[in-house]
Amino acid sequence: MKSVLIIGGGASGAAAAITLARLQSDLSITILEKNERILKKLLTTGNGKCNITNTAVSPAVYESAFAQSVAARFDFESVQAFLTSLSLPIKADPQGRCYPLSESAANAVNAFLNALESYSVTVKTGQEVRAIKKEGKRFVVTAAEVFEADAVIFAIGSAAAVKGYNGLDLMHNLGWHIERPRPALCPIPSDEAFLKELQGVRVKAALTLGEHRESGEVQLNADNISGICAFNLAKYVKSGDTLLLNFLPAQWSEAELLHYLKASAATAPENAALLNFLLPRKLALVVLKRAGLKPSASPATLSDDDFTVLAKLLGAFPVRVEAPTDYRRAQTVCGGLDARFVAPDTLAAKAYPGLFVCGEVLDADAPCGGFNLHWAWASGMCAARAANAYLTGETL
Repeated sequence: MKSVLIIGGGASGAAAAITLARLQSDLSITILEKNERILKKLLTTGNGKCNITNTAVSPAVYESAFAQSVAARFDFESVQAFLTSLSLPIKADPQGRCYPLSESAANAVNAFLNALESYSVTVKTGQEVRAIKKEGKRFVVTAAEVFEADAVIFAIGSAAAVKGYNGLDLMHNLGWHIERPRPALCPIPSDEAFLKELQGVRVKAALTLGEHRESGEVQLNADNISGICAFNLAKYVKSGDTLLLNFLPAQWSEAELLHYLKASAATAPENAALLNFLLPRKLALVVLKRAGLKPSASPATLSDDDFTVLAKLLGAFPVRVEAPTDYRRAQTVCGGLDARFVAPDTLAAKAYPGLFVCGEVLDADAPCGGFNLHWAWASGMCAARAANAYLTGETL
């Protein structure tokens, strides 16, 4: 009986194991996981509701060419069919974000665990892999125990939200080049003192960082800017960059805002009241101070220049930001295994016949909204099909 080792019991590893088991019943499949249980990270996705894919997924969502190739072949319908076959029906919200019908990440994990058990996939936990080498046509994998296999699927994830991640060492030992990873889909750090006054404030805003733009709800914290729109920009931030926050309603121009402010000044008892219907009070006070205006002063004292400065700040409030470095707060990483080492159609390691790679370890991150989990399922399915073809001598 031929055997396959899957290193990593995350989403892509589980998808690969199930796909392989369905393709070839006479096959020994073992998942090696360093933690005490598999699929831990899946439990936290979508705030516990498990944002499992997105109806709008397309190759264009991914920047890497090999990820685009995989996404073109394993599209939304393919992944939806795979999930449904696990007795895991999904539903979409108006933005296309898909969740299990039960809106429970725990139920999603159980669906995968049930499938792995039904296909007799062996799961070995507490197995932190320290070395991989090829001896003849077989692989020898050293963890808490020593394992041998005819093929290996590398699904070791990334450093995001993982304590003691050692995947980079494994890849370096194989002679692979790693595109410098950095945290992605995470809060954007800032040392601006005024943020301490805004801890927990939520506000709608459009964010601009150079040529990159996002909009949505922003949460302002004592040492960072959070929210989905900030998460999507995080990977582009370099230390010392300036992030611009536009607090204007989408349909308002700066001229319309000026008209509103001047009209409000006629009845507002103090400057702070000018922004009553635009911003939370804590934020309004910070904006006024940045504009050099005393919140308790009378609007009757404001000049045209004062109104102009205030309007410009509301439309482009600058915040000095730093590049994220805390992997514990990140949902994924930007960077990873250089695509030059992997065949784009099979995710096979070019220098190691029989070794395949999938999931976060590859340089294939995407925005929030289920696109990264889609990549996990799609790449796991792709690697499994290629591994099966390798073992059977078939041509994909």
